[in-house]
Parts: sequence; structure tokens; C-alpha cells
Amino acid sequence: MLITNPLEIELTTKCTLGCPACPRNDPHENHKDWDVGHMNVDLAKSFADTPTDRNYLFVGCYGDPIYHPDFIDIVKYYIDREKRFVVHTNGSFKKQKWWDELASLNWNNYKQRFTFSVDGLEDTNHMYRIRANWESIMRGMKTMGSIPSERKPWIQWKMLVFPYNEHQVPEAKILADEMGIDQFSPVKSERDIKNYHADDPEIYRWPDQ
Repeated sequence: MLITNPLEIELTTKCTLGCPACPRNDPHENHKDWDVGHMNVDLAKSFADTPTDRNYLFVGCYGDPIYHPDFIDIVKYYIDREKRFVVHTNGSFKKQKWWDELASLNWNNYKQRFTFSVDGLEDTNHMYRIRANWESIMRGMKTMGSIPSERKPWIQWKMLVFPYNEHQVPEAKILADEMGIDQFSPVKSERDIKNYHADDPEIYRWPDQ
């Protein structure tokens, strides 16, 4: 599925991670200026009320969309209106009950896509996705990958490839296939992972939900 000219919606500025190249870690940024919390639910839903066949992208410049407390309710609203959209997430720190509820929705393989940004395997993913939780990521990917085909979104594993994890690409591809992931996408990264400025971890953490 190709998403062209999407309306990008940043549902929240909350995130559990401290990725070095993320603007959250820019030493010149004041988190009090950009950390505005969660988008109003009614506003988030209102974008789906347009009669036009618009495409939507739930992704974060500062936050991860799954950490909006009403994420499932918002996504269901878009699904019920047969909207085309893509979700981008790292997938960390959500419990099985949450994933089960998300997986129970009537997704549409043709209209919706769910992308997990996971950069390596258990021993390397956290080197860029700092503070990522492998167990909960696998929980989410396995749960979404096991959705019956008649109501499953198109699921992608996007892996940023660095010198330290490039040898894991073949193994990650096998794991993706085993979990029912529809597309494995390794992408060579040119991101700067040396300048890490997250001195205050409380800026980046968000409670498990």
C-alpha cells in the first residue's frame, strides 16, 4: 500500500525512548516548549470526518502515537470510517491486554498499515532505540502478526541498519516471517548516534499502560 500526500498527525509528544538523533535530544531544545502532551481526542477524530479520500500518517516527530491514552479509540474511529492510514511505533512497554484489544479491531489489509521501527535484535536494538524493551516489542509484533488475514493490517518491520547490527539483517528477516510480518524493510542509516544528550531520563519516560 502506498500512502501519498498524507495528513501527518502527531497524537502525542510522549515517548519511552531516547534515540540519539531524535529532536527530543537536541541540547538546544527546551522540552517545556515542545512537550505539549496529548492531542484532544475529539480533534484527533475530527480529521477522519472529511468525506475526501485522504491518507493519514500517525507518526511522531517528538512522540510515539501508541502512548496517547486513547490511541485504540482513535484508531478504531478511523477504521470504522474505512480511512487509509499508517501507524509508526517502536512498540515498547505495552501489555498483552492492550495489544489484544488493538488486534481485535476490524483492520483492513488494503487500507491500513502498521510499522514497527525496530533496529536489530535483542542485543542491538537498544543501542539506538535507547530504553526500548525487547520483550514488549516482541509481544506487540507477534500479536499483530497473528491477526486473521481477513481483518489484518499490512504489517511492516522497518530496521535501521548500522555497522553494529548489519550482520543481523538475515536473522531479523527470518524472525519477521515467523511472526507473520508482511514486509521486512532494512534501511541503511546515516543518523548520528554519537551525540547523545538525554541527561534527564524523566523527560523521556512514560508510564507503562
